Amino acid sequence: MKIKGHVKKHYTEIADSFRENFEIHGEIGASLCVYHKHEKVIDIWGGYKDLEKTKEWDENTVVPMFSTTKAIAASCLAICHSRGLFDYKDYVSEYWPGFNTGSKKEITIEQLLQHRAGLSAIDKKLDTYIIKDRSLLDSVIADQEPHWQPGEYQGYHVWNIGWYISSLLLRIDPEKRFLKEFLEQEVLPEIDGEIRIGLEHDYDWAEIATLKPFSKVKGMLSMPLKFVLEFFKPWSLTYKSMLNPLFVSNHSNFNKPEILQLEIGAGGGIGNARGLASLIDSLTNEKHPLCLSKQTAEYLMMYPDEPQKGWEDIVFKQDAFRFHAGFMKPSEKHNFSDSSKAFGGFGAGGSFVFHDPDKNLTIAYTMNNMSSEMMNMDRELNIRDAVNKIISNMRA
Repeated sequence: MKIKGHVKKHYTEIADSFRENFEIHGEIGASLCVYHKHEKVIDIWGGYKDLEKTKEWDENTVVPMFSTTKAIAASCLAICHSRGLFDYKDYVSEYWPGFNTGSKKEITIEQLLQHRAGLSAIDKKLDTYIIKDRSLLDSVIADQEPHWQPGEYQGYHVWNIGWYISSLLLRIDPEKRFLKEFLEQEVLPEIDGEIRIGLEHDYDWAEIATLKPFSKVKGMLSMPLKFVLEFFKPWSLTYKSMLNPLFVSNHSNFNKPEILQLEIGAGGGIGNARGLASLIDSLTNEKHPLCLSKQTAEYLMMYPDEPQKGWEDIVFKQDAFRFHAGFMKPSEKHNFSDSSKAFGGFGAGGSFVFHDPDKNLTIAYTMNNMSSEMMNMDRELNIRDAVNKIISNMRA
């Protein structure tokens, strides 16, 4: 397998593991970027961006990233916090009058970003028409009442968290921008690589790799039975949280321009590993213009307290993921880092980015052959183990 890009001396074993993902784990096309001590030590790519394997994955190839997009949205909010525009402990209703009703008025920004606000499901059926009309969508999500008492449970806000973040940004940002515009105007000019949430019609579509969705049967077999059974109950919270809008049930839809043009800040982003790693590493790099204040960075590194009713996710039907400030945190089952300070984002199929402050390390990975595994995917573990081995040897 021909791998292109840059590998700094002493980090070649990581590139070998990247190559193994093609030779052993069936990767089609992918990119990997690693920062160590805020230096870009690996920026590589390989394989193909089409499923027929006729178009090589190149330096600028991007691909849909699903929930890894959440880390981008969370970063935009963190930048606003660092600028003193809000506090995570504030009530959402202080900025958004639509939240000043019922149990919503006491939802804090912290609870929302920890997926504890009770807003994992929107009762109104969403479609491309509603999502495209951002004022209408803003009104729809503001009208939604919580499905549980905010703060009692964690419930994965699978698709909705991105829209809530975007509408919150609109009210916090002095220039009144939604997530898409804030990202393009404040973040993109300051980073390497490419990350976008909502594309323009004249985007260079030839640079976007084609996704190969995983088998639905394999997907169900890799998930807990308790969780899978909820998908056969259209009235269940899991079904309404995971499958509204309905087009998200088919990952192939994210190969379509009409879907990628929508602003879906929880799972509709595209990008490459270079863009992801550059952004997440910049947040703690004192020499970078996007570096967060000490107060904001320390908050991101905090570990969340347990919800009132325990860690089992009311949507996922298991104790799997932990969230804080919009980022994913390590957990016993999803142990992407041995540091409680680490934070990042992981997407369906295998894309990921995370920063480990204790190791001063940032890793990002994107690919187009989707894995059916929910967490600790083979390809992710292969890269992560190689990186940790190199870093440990350097310390020794």
